[in-house]
Amino acid sequence: MNRPRGWSGFPTGLESRLSSYLSPSAAWRGSITCLTFLTSRSRCWKKYMINTEILEIIMPAFVTGLLCTALHVPLGIEVLKRGIVFIDLATAQVAGVAIVALNVWVMEPSWAGIQVAAFGSAATFAFFFRWVEKIMPAEQEAVIGSCFIVAASVTLLLLANSPHGGEELEHVLSGQILFTSWSDLAAFLPVYLLVAGLWLGYPNLRSGQGFFLLFALAITASVQLLGVYVVFASLILPALAGRRADGSYNLLRALLSGGVAVIAGILASAAADLPAGPFLVLCFAVAAIVVRVVSYWTSRSTSQPDPRQA
Repeated sequence: MNRPRGWSGFPTGLESRLSSYLSPSAAWRGSITCLTFLTSRSRCWKKYMINTEILEIIMPAFVTGLLCTALHVPLGIEVLKRGIVFIDLATAQVAGVAIVALNVWVMEPSWAGIQVAAFGSAATFAFFFRWVEKIMPAEQEAVIGSCFIVAASVTLLLLANSPHGGEELEHVLSGQILFTSWSDLAAFLPVYLLVAGLWLGYPNLRSGQGFFLLFALAITASVQLLGVYVVFASLILPALAGRRADGSYNLLRALLSGGVAVIAGILASAAADLPAGPFLVLCFAVAAIVVRVVSYWTSRSTSQPDPRQA
């Protein structure tokens, strides 16, 4: 049986379907559908690219924050044991003063010159703090706190007439960890490895002058990456989180508190597009409080006698 054929030579039914597909309205609908599909794919790809770029930017900050915290926690525990809480603030601020002074007085100072000036100043005050500890231990904390205030005041005076004094002061105090690059981390990595190796390999250095020297070496590097506030928070707050009721310290708990604070602070800063330094300080504080509360209730529940055994 022969089917009737239209003007195109195709069967009439097929010709009508082709006509509907090739009509202007159908072509318009097809174009809209195609554009919608391509736009959605483009948005997904763009979103993926943005997420990848953000991850590439903040990954050095993650590694830097976690590495510094892992090194600071044992130092912070030793600081609390000695009862010299202000030593980290004072040492970091002294190193910051040296960096600011060199940038103000010297036109484009070299990186090596900055490190020598910062470490020289921090080490000098470390020896001074050790001398105070031996000669007048009862006044050591007051002397260290006074040194911090004096160093902070000198920093303000140095930056008083600088056109970018506010930005430089913010960099010294809260740091710019989100803008840390792999090259910045690589420059200070040998310092961290040296301090960690000496701390673990030679426990005798943890007491006496050796502690102050290692402390000055670590703080000199960290204050340039994290800023004074974050250095203080990463030293003291995780150590407080790891403190037990009997006065001993849980190193793993302190490291966990500091690591969670670093991750949460950097993510919150990147999401809110706000400075990372204040976010990190807040996260260190919140993490320490949560860990202490949880550990308190856990120890309380385990210390209560079982009524069935009474």
